[in-house]
Amino acid sequence: MKTTRTALPWTIEDIDWSRLDRDTARADDLVYYLVAAGSLIETGADLYSDTLRGHFSDPAVRRWLEQHWQPEELQHGRALRRYVEVVWPELDWQRAFAEFFAEYAPLCKSERQEQRPALELAARCVVEMGTSTFYTALQRRAAEPVLQEIAGRISDDEVRHYRHFRDFFDAQRRGAGIGRVAVLGALWRRAATTQNEDASLAFKHAWRLRHPGGRFHDALFDRFRIELRAMMRRCYPYRMAVLMMLRPLELNRALVGLSLPILESAARRFMFA
Repeated sequence: MKTTRTALPWTIEDIDWSRLDRDTARADDLVYYLVAAGSLIETGADLYSDTLRGHFSDPAVRRWLEQHWQPEELQHGRALRRYVEVVWPELDWQRAFAEFFAEYAPLCKSERQEQRPALELAARCVVEMGTSTFYTALQRRAAEPVLQEIAGRISDDEVRHYRHFRDFFDAQRRGAGIGRVAVLGALWRRAATTQNEDASLAFKHAWRLRHPGGRFHDALFDRFRIELRAMMRRCYPYRMAVLMMLRPLELNRALVGLSLPILESAARRFMFA
């Protein structure tokens, strides 16, 4: 049976690629690794989506994942790939993706998900928070106008994905007897583990893409993380992250309003220390 898919909110044809400033883009090594690694992860979204969809029995969740989430994630991969191939045309992106995917595929296992589907929906809020705030930070860091546009569009998509996962979670938690302690545990577990393994793997293959035949070692990723933390300290949307993390807990809004400045300050101090 053929799957019906709704129109994407935007396509790569909506982007004015003639505005792209290659010299500006090529001058920022950190941005290269962020965009190239992101293009590899996002392009593999169909495999992860299939695994994630199999974790849920709710037809509404499964339908949304197949008809909206997956095609939009793949669109992110196409946009980032196009950017890499336009700015660095000498690189063999397809070869890098094939090598990345061979290592990435075994990681897309259901064992990485919460056992209770409702709690996996809460955990997905953490993932979408992470991606939306990451692309917001990338938009702020980027000096090149086309990358600014792409990062902004992707961030907007990820915020919308967050809202869908949150709404699905809100609908399921009421009938599942899930309390705040269980929700907090799911949020904490995903925050502690999300994308660390994926990020290191994607960076490795982004580095190999730029240094064919070179010998990769873990110290390269360690240096990259140091540079990334410095960027995030300056560009990260801390308040946005705090609000998105708190929302699944359904805390009193007045309490959240009073505590938000303190939590934002703590996030600024400790998140990328």
